[in-house]
Amino acid sequence: MSAISPEQTREYLAFAREVAREAGALTLEYFRTEFTVDTKADATPVTIADRESEGLIRRRIGERFPDHGILGEEEGASSGMADLTWIIDPIDGTRSFVHGVPLYAVLIALVDGRWDGSSECDSSRVVVGVVYVPPLDEMVCAGRALGCEWEVSGAVRPARVSPSATLSAAWITTSDFADLARRAPGVHERIVDSRANTRTWGDGYGYLLVATGRCEAMIDPVVSPWDIAPMPVIMEEAGGVFSDIDGRGVLGRSAVASNGRVHEMITALPH
Repeated sequence: MSAISPEQTREYLAFAREVAREAGALTLEYFRTEFTVDTKADATPVTIADRESEGLIRRRIGERFPDHGILGEEEGASSGMADLTWIIDPIDGTRSFVHGVPLYAVLIALVDGRWDGSSECDSSRVVVGVVYVPPLDEMVCAGRALGCEWEVSGAVRPARVSPSATLSAAWITTSDFADLARRAPGVHERIVDSRANTRTWGDGYGYLLVATGRCEAMIDPVVSPWDIAPMPVIMEEAGGVFSDIDGRGVLGRSAVASNGRVHEMITALPH
């Protein structure tokens, strides 16, 4: 792994913010228009907007940081000479995008070291993270040791998680509570029994809500690396906690992001 200075982190974060906005503008050209929806081998949808958004981000990275590696949802992994890897989800929430729901996001992260997503990655290696929701012009972003910012239509403020400390008073979100019940029944049952407020503001938008104090936890029982790569640094810099569903600080195959105060109440449960 490399030694990344604060100045470099600021440079990478500014670049990620700029490119996320550029990619977001591209997706808006297709949003709520007619386009073909294809189905990938894993049965998830993909559109021309997904492909063009990732292509744009890859080109910008190649122009600015040609030695860096890239891992993207649509085009996979490409290694670089440097021990740094950009992780891209060009449209996180493609189903929302397809159905005209304005809660999809562009996700960009930078990981210290080479990583192709085939194994777990220590979440502390994520040094930059950006979640941008183009239809709302809303962004949350962070750099390691630089804090977390929440930007809405040009107005910037610090992003902080909520202070709520009880599960019964918490707002818990996930992409699909039926899927959570199937994959992690113990977690689902405890949340139901606690009478926490449950919603399905999922995908990247759910994590944005946690980082900005509007929900206490976001749970993803199954994820791919690009779905969650920005979240560890965003949550930690906003005062929260990120882990897999077993409470480990890794980018793996599940994810829980919270304000920290309700985290163990979720991750300590039998699954």
